[in-house]
Amino acid sequence: MYKRILIATDGSDKSRLAAEEGLELAKALGAEVLALYVVNEVVIASAVRQLGADKKEVEAKLQRQGEKALDDIKEMGEKLGVKVETVIRIGAPANVIIDVARTENIDCIVMGSHGESGVSKLLIGSVVQKVLYWATTPVLVVR
Repeated sequence: MYKRILIATDGSDKSRLAAEEGLELAKALGAEVLALYVVNEVVIASAVRQLGADKKEVEAKLQRQGEKALDDIKEMGEKLGVKVETVIRIGAPANVIIDVARTENIDCIVMGSHGESGVSKLLIGSVVQKVLYWATTPVLVVR
């Protein structure tokens, strides 16, 4: 059925639940896992514009957050005996998720039902909604 599963994370609790489900699915199917964290370019630009923050510092901080989120998924995978490859990209989250799914021959995208909230959600809309609408790959949304 699925040979390559993409687990998209933003480090939130919902993303963690989605990662657990995705890893269990991968284990049951003997599938490979690619865990993805997207450093949101809108968040970077907003921090630079509104806070006067240094772009490289903001980017580095968000990359570190991504590394932590991906390390958690990798550790969960190790406990289940599932090998997890990780990748961090910068861009618009939905676009990057869809692009990575296409270029990495992903059979299923797994993501949490909620992640960003408040002002971020108003600015960029729901990443899940965009992925569901535009992806040609099956998407498993975990609540």
